[in-house]
Amino acid sequence: MPAKFQLTKDNSIKVNSSYNVLLALKHDHQLNTSLRYNEFNEDSEIVKPINLGGTKYEVGELPSDFESVLAVYFEQELDVVFTGVALRNGLDVFFSQKKYNPVKEYMEDCLKKWDGKSRINTLFSKYLGSEKTELIENISLIFLVAAVKKVYEPDFKFDYVLDLVGGQGIGKTSILQKLGGPWYTDSITDFQNKDNFELMIRSLIVNDDEMVASKKIGFAELKSFITKTNLRFRKAYARRAQEYPKKFVIARTTNEVAYLRDKTGERRFLPVMVGVEKQEQHPMEMTDELVKQIWGEAMTLYQGGYPTTFSKEEEAELEIYREQFMYIDEIENLLDEYLDMKVPSDWSMMNNAQKYTFTQKYLNSNDSIEGVALQDKIATRDILANVFDSDAKNQKLAKKINYLMTNKTDWISGKFYSNKKQTRGFIRKK
Repeated sequence: MPAKFQLTKDNSIKVNSSYNVLLALKHDHQLNTSLRYNEFNEDSEIVKPINLGGTKYEVGELPSDFESVLAVYFEQELDVVFTGVALRNGLDVFFSQKKYNPVKEYMEDCLKKWDGKSRINTLFSKYLGSEKTELIENISLIFLVAAVKKVYEPDFKFDYVLDLVGGQGIGKTSILQKLGGPWYTDSITDFQNKDNFELMIRSLIVNDDEMVASKKIGFAELKSFITKTNLRFRKAYARRAQEYPKKFVIARTTNEVAYLRDKTGERRFLPVMVGVEKQEQHPMEMTDELVKQIWGEAMTLYQGGYPTTFSKEEEAELEIYREQFMYIDEIENLLDEYLDMKVPSDWSMMNNAQKYTFTQKYLNSNDSIEGVALQDKIATRDILANVFDSDAKNQKLAKKINYLMTNKTDWISGKFYSNKKQTRGFIRKK
């Protein structure tokens, strides 16, 4: 019996003492060496197989019946039945003193073993057949350095999502699995359920495979989740809800090229087009040693202060690059054609029926209808009437046209005169 146990007046062990539970745990060699608190996934764990009075546990998270088994074990070994409160409090303090972070340990081992060769800048081109451009190279560098930064700075805000775009069989999911190793998941089904949150906080790389989770919520909710730095929820069997830092980066995979549908928030997504034609090796050929070299390089870059955001020039380049991934529907197609339509010199003198007729002939035969100049001022009502034979009563269509026009980089909203009346619409940039 440990000499420092707190005793009652009759020299028996105090059963309501959390301190006594802590001492009992520390002085039991098996318990003291087999139990630890994982700082990364924020869970108590068994790190070595353990046998408590005939109940055997393998390596893994602490099972739900552990407290009950431990109470019986202490009764057998110490001839004492601790109160439930004392047992729980003693365990909590014990685990708070037995912390470790397996991801940090892994990353630091990778750093020691890095051979000094750069591999991240060619990672996507070599193993996924992406383009060999500075932009793609920087996307891979920023994504992996951000993952390392999440390990060491859990509250670090990273507002980007890596999107791997291309056909099946290339290895989009495989490369993420290889990089994430035991700290990878693609089992999430949404971004709202606490069961999915528990999976996420145990992971370094969370893959929304085929964008299953993204498709279940609105775009505003998705953007909100991406920008969160913490998730608040109650774990299964936990006594209360608490906040957990988002110590993971998010990736998504899709076979659909034109998948970006929102004009205002797509800057959060980093698309990488992949293809088997230029692929040098399949991700399944990546060895554990190679993955360690990649993370060793990422660790070195992180320690050297490599940026995890893009410069203004890079953001502008990204905006252009993303255009090939934008989904365009029939309404937007017709609108774009109308904006490219040259109108006759007497356009302003035409009545509504004449403008509609001219527009429809152009849209149906395009180059065979000739005008002399592009329109430099357009009202939403004119687009509704000339292109869609509609009016402002169609609020849904009017709202969509305003949305599309607002996001045209070569047009700005403003007021101008039309038929001697001031109107609000859109003005083509000079």
